[in-house]
Amino acid sequence: MKKNFKILSLLVGLVVWGIAATCGAAAYYTTMEQPSTASDIIKSGAEFNVKPIDFSAINPKDLGYATAAEWEADIKDIPRSFADAFPILLKEANISNKKIVMINREEKVGRGIIVEVAVTQIILKWNFMMARPDEYICKVTFTNAADGQKLFSGVVNVNSRAGNPYAQVWGAGFAARLNTASYNIAWVLTKIMAQGKIDPADY
Repeated sequence: MKKNFKILSLLVGLVVWGIAATCGAAAYYTTMEQPSTASDIIKSGAEFNVKPIDFSAINPKDLGYATAAEWEADIKDIPRSFADAFPILLKEANISNKKIVMINREEKVGRGIIVEVAVTQIILKWNFMMARPDEYICKVTFTNAADGQKLFSGVVNVNSRAGNPYAQVWGAGFAARLNTASYNIAWVLTKIMAQGKIDPADY
């Protein structure tokens, strides 16, 4: 009976996903703040030094974690998932003239463009039946390494919706949704690298 319920839930989720996608409602992010004009320096940039996602503003207890150790266990794979997303996304976007270098948060670099993302809030909205994703409020900055000039500063609401609807509706745990969100954050950064800004929203 339990197995049949899971199958039914999966089918319901897929139907909901299909309706949402058809209606153009399956957004992966929403732009909240950004400069009014695109940065030509970012668009023409060839080397991007990307720091790990900064979760220091997040209080694990607000997400239901009993201990910091449990939270650390769930986010330990995020740096690798985040880094692994860029080669895939650059290939999908047919971008071959940009180099991504993953650097440590405290690392000093004197060339290229430094890319930073700080998650300032995680809004838990996951709903098993409706495949509703969590939301991550992200502060995004691109800085010219040579002179410290801020080239882009914005706030983007990035969610944990999976590109594969089967993964989204099957009721993945929070750690898996974190990894999906990190992929979507990398997608947002890739779009900024290509465009010098980001579309108001993308589906």
